[in-house]
Amino acid sequence: MSTIAPKFRFSYFLKSITDSAFWALLLLTLIGLPFAMIVLFYLRLPIIDDKLMTPYLALTTLADPSRQIPLIKSIIHSDLFRITAFPGFGFAALLAAGTIFVERKMLAKLQLRVGPFYCGKIEGILQLASDGIKLLTKEIIIPAKADKPIFWAAPVLFVATAAAFVSLIPAARGGWVVADADVGLLAVFAIIGFFPVITVLSAWSANSKFPFIGGIRALHQMVSFEIPLILSVLGIVILSGTLNLTQIVESQYHYWWILFMPIGAIVFFIAMLAELERIPFDLPEAESEIVAGWLTEFSGMMYGLVQLGSYLKLYAFAALFTVLFLGGWSGPNIWPPFPEEIIKDG
Repeated sequence: MSTIAPKFRFSYFLKSITDSAFWALLLLTLIGLPFAMIVLFYLRLPIIDDKLMTPYLALTTLADPSRQIPLIKSIIHSDLFRITAFPGFGFAALLAAGTIFVERKMLAKLQLRVGPFYCGKIEGILQLASDGIKLLTKEIIIPAKADKPIFWAAPVLFVATAAAFVSLIPAARGGWVVADADVGLLAVFAIIGFFPVITVLSAWSANSKFPFIGGIRALHQMVSFEIPLILSVLGIVILSGTLNLTQIVESQYHYWWILFMPIGAIVFFIAMLAELERIPFDLPEAESEIVAGWLTEFSGMMYGLVQLGSYLKLYAFAALFTVLFLGGWSGPNIWPPFPEEIIKDG
């Protein structure tokens, strides 16, 4: 039985080259330029003993333990460390990965299953790494009638919006926040308003009935619950007299706001579940009706990016609830205060 080889067409070859160039230019614009701006504007080279850090000075510093502490402190207090490590994207992504693992194990226990077990010697601890490798190696299938530019850009925009949300949440005292805005709470709700837009655009760009139905459901649900979400924090703004999230935490040094506004905390928590599309507000992703909702057509690493953005959003909402109602880092002082002189004199 003979096979007929497909004919080579120069137009298809030229189209593949132009498509590759377009996506390379798009990724360079969305990722390369912001990364270059961060490096140029936020990276501050450490200065030790009034000398700019050089490779030779770095080697001599590593060889001398007494000079390592100033180097470590200068790196930790740099803006680049706050953006990439703590409390920025790296810390949030690590917590998101841990949340995924714990959630899968808890759901397995509730359903009388084992959950992740074989990958890794201890309770399947390496399952997340294997899932990440699997998503990186899987083929990305684009629907034939999809709006490709928007379909490709939607997961990137979703993760970027979630990362911007994380950047506004203060994690500890002493300026441990990426963007400490005077109107931080207002900026938070402005960023939250982008999630319904990105969701409905990603659902519409797939040009499929299941994602579109799920996207419309998510749009209606998110927009409708944003109003009680905003109203539930008005009392905190009035009592604290500020929109700055760091100052809101400092205003709860003696008493948490949840003690004075328990109804507001309950309303915020319920609205937060609706914004996150969690049970019992998982109608946009009803598996029995519309498969996976607006995520149905995403595959490979595109699906992985959307999941990463979803859990970053989950972490940001949980941290925001803690900052607004539970005193943030000024929680119950169970342990004796750690002497800050050790760090300063180090």
